Amino acid sequence: MRTAVRIAGGVVVAWLIAAGVFLVATYLHVKDGEAAVQAAQKGIKASTLTAPHAPDLLAPVRSEFAAAHGDLGSPLLAPLDALPVLGRQLRAVKALTVAAQQVAVIGEGAEQRARVALRQPHQTGPQRVAAIKALADAASTADSQLGGVSLGSDRALVSFVASKRNQFATRLAKLQSGIHRAAVAGEAAATLFAGPSHLLLLAGNNAEMRDGSGMFLAAAEVDLADGQVTLGSISDTRSIPLAAGAVPLTGDLAARWGFLAPNEEWRNLALNPDFDMTAALAARMWQATTGHAVDGVLAIDIAGLKALLEATGPVQAGSQTVSPDNVTQLLLHDQYVGVTDQQARQDQLGVIARSVLDAVQNGGYDSSALAQQLPGVVSGRHLMLWSARPDLEAAWRTAGTAGVMRADTLMVTLLNRGVNKLDQFVRLASDLEIRSGGGSSALTLTVHITNATPPGEPAYIAGGFVPGLPASSYYGYVAVTLPFVASGIQVDGQRVANVAGPEGINQVVATLRTVAPGQTLTVVFTFTLPGVHGHLQVESAARIPPATYRLLRPTPSAPIPDDHRPRFAW
Repeated sequence: MRTAVRIAGGVVVAWLIAAGVFLVATYLHVKDGEAAVQAAQKGIKASTLTAPHAPDLLAPVRSEFAAAHGDLGSPLLAPLDALPVLGRQLRAVKALTVAAQQVAVIGEGAEQRARVALRQPHQTGPQRVAAIKALADAASTADSQLGGVSLGSDRALVSFVASKRNQFATRLAKLQSGIHRAAVAGEAAATLFAGPSHLLLLAGNNAEMRDGSGMFLAAAEVDLADGQVTLGSISDTRSIPLAAGAVPLTGDLAARWGFLAPNEEWRNLALNPDFDMTAALAARMWQATTGHAVDGVLAIDIAGLKALLEATGPVQAGSQTVSPDNVTQLLLHDQYVGVTDQQARQDQLGVIARSVLDAVQNGGYDSSALAQQLPGVVSGRHLMLWSARPDLEAAWRTAGTAGVMRADTLMVTLLNRGVNKLDQFVRLASDLEIRSGGGSSALTLTVHITNATPPGEPAYIAGGFVPGLPASSYYGYVAVTLPFVASGIQVDGQRVANVAGPEGINQVVATLRTVAPGQTLTVVFTFTLPGVHGHLQVESAARIPPATYRLLRPTPSAPIPDDHRPRFAW
């Protein structure tokens, strides 16, 4: 009897050791799989998709989680599956390994389809439409497949397993959201390029900023049909003012900014960061000026042109060769050096935009480089699209290219009113501090504006044309867009601001400030949000270089560029 007990005990010990070995192996495979996921997230880019010998970064993800699932399916672990608590955890981990395999397989398929699409020829218009459609189909297929991935039950899981499941669910939701946006954007872009589409192009210069975009200094009509792009004559917006009352101004824009007449002066467009409001007004202004109706508006700035140049390579604009290396310095600064007659000078922004679009039209661009540049351009508001067609406008909103605010938006901008080109030298940095208690959250937003204008800048850049404002001094609105539910808003401890009130689903508070050269000015905004928990989504101000944000915790976080669109949750 004792011998039998010893034998049975030995068998149990051996089984526990074997089961433990399999569980440790499973843990190691999962750990290696997670590392492979992180490597794939960093390594998969448009450039790697089109490289002929690029490694398959998703293969290790699939193999590691497949190995983990194989370990969990061992007959040696079958007795655990029958136990009420341990069995539930085992089944949960099995479901996660299966889901991880599925996601990896879906990703590999999408990657292969994207490779084929990006390698398609794009010299002709129909080829461009076909390539965009193929990319959209790849994303749409992956979007549909990801919707069928199941993570299994989350009932009564121990903290470790529940934590891993929650991490996976968060990553999967983020992946699904990104793939869905890509699918919608691809379909909308294919529709736009197939046409016929008749757009108004607005070119913004970031040397003189408005709210969330550069000042629009050039405008032109753009026609798209069968993938062909035709750019009409470019107008300097200074030369096409509108008569008073030609285009009525109503609503929040009129209430907040009507005194600057954005419906008459093109350079005063974008006083509100919602591009749908700006674009719809611009379309009405264009029709009142030219008699031509447009069905959409495309806005691009210097950073957007630089991204296109990364794809096209250098272009010839008049007598000048413009490349990704010199376009920013040229358009922000060098084109203004030596200028003495403001009225006689034509901004080169539109001229260079024509050269870049001509290169795209002729098929002279690297599709992988363009795909690699687009996400940053869109998140930084350097390329924005509006459509008069409700279906396309909804697609641009889903894709994130519409330039519209969210209900939880936080956005800090500077609106230049100094008649100069100093924004390139002005640095904008914000610190956010949050204190929760008593059913609400008190937020302090400290905005630092540094005027680093060097001495000796020419008058066209340094200004000096506003009475009482010395050259190289920055003068403008410090404007903050906040959720509509924010209350108790104060600026430097006062409830008074130059501009304040609703702007669509948000509200704005703006205060005029002057910043002397070499000075850092601090403006403190305080406000309250309902609830002890909440979140704010930062939107980019489209500045060059980007504005930055820090979240002040027990120790301050590193500055985050606003074109990375940080999300602060508490």
